[in-house]
Amino acid sequence: MSQGNIVHVPTASSKRLPSVSVVIPAYNEEKYLPLCLESIKKQDYPEQYEVIVVDNASKDNTARIARDWGAKVVYESKKSPACARQKGAEAATGEIIAFIDADTQAPACWLSTIVSHFIRKPETVVVSCPYAYFDVVKVARIASYIGSFISIILDQFFRKVSNKGSAIWGCNFAVRRSALLEVGGFDTSIRFYGEEYELSLRLRRAGKGSIIPRLFVLTSARRLKRIGVVNQYWNWVVDYFSVLFWYEPISERLEDLPSKAWRTVVDSFSWSRFKTALLYVALLFGLLWLHIGPVIGAVGRAIYVFDIGVLSSLFAYHSTNPRSQFYGKVLSNGDRNHLRIALTFDDGPNEPYTSQVLNILEQYRIKATFFIIGENARRYPDICRRIVKTGNVIGNHSYHHYKSLCLRRSKAVAREIELAHQAIYECTGVEPKLFRPPHGFRTPWLMRTVRQLGYTVVTWDNMTGDWKANKSAEEIGQTVVKRAKPGGVIVLHDGRDSRPNYDRSQMLQALPFVIETLKGKSFDFVTIPELLELEKEPSV
Repeated sequence: MSQGNIVHVPTASSKRLPSVSVVIPAYNEEKYLPLCLESIKKQDYPEQYEVIVVDNASKDNTARIARDWGAKVVYESKKSPACARQKGAEAATGEIIAFIDADTQAPACWLSTIVSHFIRKPETVVVSCPYAYFDVVKVARIASYIGSFISIILDQFFRKVSNKGSAIWGCNFAVRRSALLEVGGFDTSIRFYGEEYELSLRLRRAGKGSIIPRLFVLTSARRLKRIGVVNQYWNWVVDYFSVLFWYEPISERLEDLPSKAWRTVVDSFSWSRFKTALLYVALLFGLLWLHIGPVIGAVGRAIYVFDIGVLSSLFAYHSTNPRSQFYGKVLSNGDRNHLRIALTFDDGPNEPYTSQVLNILEQYRIKATFFIIGENARRYPDICRRIVKTGNVIGNHSYHHYKSLCLRRSKAVAREIELAHQAIYECTGVEPKLFRPPHGFRTPWLMRTVRQLGYTVVTWDNMTGDWKANKSAEEIGQTVVKRAKPGGVIVLHDGRDSRPNYDRSQMLQALPFVIETLKGKSFDFVTIPELLELEKEPSV
């Protein structure tokens, strides 16, 4: 880390972003803390941020390791996460305070994604993100991802019903410092469980809470292994609802109740008592079965509907998330270590707007990638030829741009892609190798078909919604610039579906601002093959 616990990430000059403090509570964490600090050091956030490690009465080398890494170290004698986090918050100077546990590792985009979320949604005062385990077998790791996703769905449901703030995962959340001070910080009377949930309820007075479902951190499963899966999830679930409805964290007598109950059963077990109890239970259920049978059937149907809902949500999430690799490889961004960025245009050609886009690109001497609809290519063949002759790259965006293409049979998908391929080739002499699914929607069979046809699927990491009629040029331009990252893929639209002469004037007004601003930040504009280091399509 850099001198004085402030990390500077090399980047081009840019408009000032919020200052950030990263707070890491730590108790005897000499084994895991270096991995955590290494992940914080690698953040791509372009502004300075301070790192504060709270030594929560450790008896090992936690404090020394933190100082060796250049972190600011503060001491808290009372051992509890709430006290440690409060001490770190009091020492923080950043406008945004990001909390992460010492046994947790963050992705390189952690801080930049969180800050971008705060900037785009000024009414938000707290942002939390899920976690998964890194030190378990593969099946358990996948289960932790799925469990976090289900937890998010259930939390949002209960929070909407009870009209309260979103849940906070203690190992992965960030809060505006002003809001934290406004509500009085953490409740330091809470010993272990529930301080983050309780804080989320009070933060509701200061603003909105938000969750970023895709921003996972990886944390250790050591506590899960120590106290057991049943105890861990019992403590979390009971604590969650206790805070949500009664504003009190889980009581000590309820902690680890499953294991306590099991020990009580084992200690008091006798075969004669067991046989008698089993007989009475069998008689009771035999007598009640006629009356409770319909209830059991209803519960079974409810569970079935819930399972279908969860599976459908997972299917939809991976179908629409432009970065998800679950159904097959997609390329959504290039190398984050180089100041290169790609402009892409969807749904063209569409006159006179595509020609005006090309004029602007030529004016600034940059190239872009156009994902063309086959039907539009046949309508404007001369524009397709101009796109290629001026050094830009053409990609396939299907023939009709059906929103439901991902749900159609493989033969229908192949037909759509091949028709667009033929239209583009007849207009330009170029055989496109890049494919962007309509609206980014994907399914396993669509991805398999695309792969069999020899295409590379390209999505994005910077979508603005510029096709909407109510989006102003200023809003489009500002949104693109705020979300721009090294290696990014920007999506703009020079048309909309296959509608002829669709008005794209707002996008055209925003385009010079986007190019000039990003050039001012030393970004180089490249085509998708250059950004992703693919073999470029031949020019005519």
